[in-house]
Amino acid sequence: MFKVLILEDENYTLRFLEKLVSEHPKVEQVLGTSISQDAIRLASEIAPDIAFLDIELAPEDNLNGIDVARAINTVSPRTEFIFVTGYAKYAVDSFSVHPYDYLLKPIKRDKVMQAISGLDAERQTINMHKGPNNRLVIRSSDSIVFINIDDIFFIEKQGKKAFIHSTGGVNESTCIFNELESLLGPNFLRVHKSYVVNMDKVSQIKDAGNQSYSIHFEGYDGIAIMSRNRFRIHIDRFTPSF
Repeated sequence: MFKVLILEDENYTLRFLEKLVSEHPKVEQVLGTSISQDAIRLASEIAPDIAFLDIELAPEDNLNGIDVARAINTVSPRTEFIFVTGYAKYAVDSFSVHPYDYLLKPIKRDKVMQAISGLDAERQTINMHKGPNNRLVIRSSDSIVFINIDDIFFIEKQGKKAFIHSTGGVNESTCIFNELESLLGPNFLRVHKSYVVNMDKVSQIKDAGNQSYSIHFEGYDGIAIMSRNRFRIHIDRFTPSF
């Protein structure tokens, strides 16, 4: 069941979306607000599964929906974003935070329902991909691949796909990145909105400039990226012991 957060500055549209989303059989809780800071606060409190975010907010609000998505990603990294706006010009900018979907106003009931159902279908798919003996079962274009979780170096998100870097190479998965992350053990750490790394296999962390760090692995040439904000959040994991 989904917990859903809605940020929309037009009161009529907000109420319409709240009613519409609440009618979906997979939704158990809906919280709506017209203020960006309230949305961020609510996200930190309930960790919503889905956030419907209007991009262009009221002039007096100092954030837009994309800014809010970035903030929510920090406090609730498993939240999936669906942007709602009347302006197609924001589509390119919005993809910087890897939204699940993008809906143009006027809002259509079938589009909203399809978006939620799509997320639910992908969640059901990933729930079937945790195999025995601590392995992931990944379906590729022409085969089914079994990957030992302990053999994974890192997982990288690109659009709606996840690329699993392991000792056996790189495998592509269409599973939801956040749900895939939930199948991993405590030794895996979200270091960026698009990267989860196996801390047991990290050999070196370098300052890469541009507010980020590069993460290197023992016996593997692939590199993961860690944001400076994530470094600050997990500073205790990177403090030298001597």
